[in-house]
Amino acid sequence: MNGRDSDKVPLLHDGSALDGMTAAEWLRRARKYRRLTQVQLAERSGVSKNHVSQLELGQRALSKVDTAVRLADGLNIAREHVWLVALRDFERKERARLKK
Repeated sequence: MNGRDSDKVPLLHDGSALDGMTAAEWLRRARKYRRLTQVQLAERSGVSKNHVSQLELGQRALSKVDTAVRLADGLNIAREHVWLVALRDFERKERARLKK
């Protein structure tokens, strides 16, 4: 896993524990698990503090690969785990949309 300690970030080893958790909730939880402020994550990832805040509040979707990669690097976790979170969140929203 690229030498990263992803197994220490909660909920991500196989993605199964992500059920019911939004990408916004997961991002906030992962950041706090790493004991980072939004400002620190922004500095480490190159994603603005405002963008991080909007992602955590669910005001923006984690839909861009480059943003997911930067956040993964900033959180020091495997990139595929962040992308899995984003994919699961998209699938959840799409299922809800189709039920309407």
